[in-house]
Amino acid sequence: MIRLLHRDKSFKFYPFDYSEKKNKIVNPLRGWYKIFYFDIAETPDYSFIESQNDDSQKLVMAFVDISSVKDEDIDEKCRENFKSILRYFVSKNKDVILRFAYDHVGRAMEKEPSSFKTVLKHADELISLVNEANEGIFIIQGLLVGNWGEMHSSRYIYDQKLTELYEIYKKSDKRIFLSVRKPLQWRMLNLNFAKTGSMENIRTGIFNDGMFGSDTDLGTYGFKSKEEVGFRSEWNVKEEREFLNAISKNSPVGGEVVLDKEKNNPDVSFMISTLKDTGVSYLNSEHDKDLINLWKSARYTGSGIFNGDSVYDYVDAHLGYRFVIENVKVKKDRNGILTISVTIKNNGFAPVYFDCDVYLEISDGAEAETHAIKAGLNDLFNGDRKTVSASFLKDKGLVTLYAKRSENNETVYFASDFDEKGRVLLGKIDE
Repeated sequence: MIRLLHRDKSFKFYPFDYSEKKNKIVNPLRGWYKIFYFDIAETPDYSFIESQNDDSQKLVMAFVDISSVKDEDIDEKCRENFKSILRYFVSKNKDVILRFAYDHVGRAMEKEPSSFKTVLKHADELISLVNEANEGIFIIQGLLVGNWGEMHSSRYIYDQKLTELYEIYKKSDKRIFLSVRKPLQWRMLNLNFAKTGSMENIRTGIFNDGMFGSDTDLGTYGFKSKEEVGFRSEWNVKEEREFLNAISKNSPVGGEVVLDKEKNNPDVSFMISTLKDTGVSYLNSEHDKDLINLWKSARYTGSGIFNGDSVYDYVDAHLGYRFVIENVKVKKDRNGILTISVTIKNNGFAPVYFDCDVYLEISDGAEAETHAIKAGLNDLFNGDRKTVSASFLKDKGLVTLYAKRSENNETVYFASDFDEKGRVLLGKIDE
C-alpha cells in the first residue's frame, strides 16, 4: 500500500514505488545448487568447476568422496585439498552444502570400511577439519554412510551406529546446520523431542532427495499415523509434512525433486503447496531434469505477480525467504522527532537461518542518519509480517531501506527495485 501522508504541516512524505518486482534475486543461504564431486585424496580441478559456475546460484554442494582413503587416516594432503575446496568457493562468494561420503555411485556396501571404528575415526577427523576451515559452510548433509551418503543401503544403518556418528557431527561449529535424509532419522537421533516436543538447540534439518518421486517420496514417509506407530517409524504424508514444517522453523529443509513416472498427470499445484508447507529453502537445479522441465512448461495459476509465469519461475523466486515491502508510514511527534515504520512480509517458503539486520536511513546527499534494527528480519515465516520502526532527528531527504547479514555484513536483497548496494528507495521527505 502506498500513501501520501500529510500528518504534520512541517513535512510531507512523497512515497516512491517499492512494490514487489520479479527481478532475479541472489540471496545468501537459499535457492538452487549444483553438485561438484571431489576425491579428498586428489588435487581439485578448478578449471572444470569454473566452466560450470553459475552466478545466478549462490549455493553449491561440495560432495567430498573419501573412499580412496577408506582404510587410512585423513592425512595432511587430504586436509589441504579440503581447505582448498572451501577457499575456492568462498572466493566465488558461494555458500556450501557439504556432504562427506564413501560412495557417490550407489555402491556403499563395497566402498565403506569393514570396521565401524574406522568410520567413527574418519568422522572425528572430518569434523575436526571442518572446525578448522568452516568459512562458507551452510549445511553438512548426512552422516557419512550409505549410498551417495544418503544414510541407506549400508551395513551401518542402525540406530546406535547412526547415533554415535551424530554425536560426532554435533561437535561441528554451531553456526553450521546438520541435515539427515528422513524425518524418522531426525526423531531417532533426537529422542528427547518425543518427551518435550521442543526443537530448541537442535540445528538439524532434512535433505529430502526423493521429493515427489512417489506417494511416499521414495520411502521418505510411511502410510500410518504417529498414533499407530509412534516416534520410531515413518508417519503418513500429512503428518510428516506437518513435522517438516515444524523443523523448517529452526533448520533448513531442501533436497532433490524427482518426477514420478507412474503418474500420467503430475499435480503441480500439490508440489507447490508441498514446497510451501514443508518450508523448502534449497533444491538441486540438475535433478531431476524431467520434473524441472515440467515446471518450466507449466503455468503458475496462484495469486500475486507471478500468475501466468512458469511454475519454475515461481519456485525459483520463493525458495527460502522472499521479503517484500507492504507499507510505509511516516509521522512526526510534538517534539519534531520523525518516526518511520515499514511493514515487511515474507512471501518465501522459509525463514532466514541467520541474524539479519534491517537499516532505515534518511539522507539529504550531504549527510545521512541511519538506524539499525537488529535481527529485524528474523522469525518471519511464510506469510508472516513484521513492522520495523526507527525515530530520526533528521527531517528531510531520501528515505531508504536495506538489510544485511549480521555475521559478515552481506547484503540481503528485497523483492523490490534496489540500487547497486541493495537499498530500496521508499520515498522523499520535504518540509
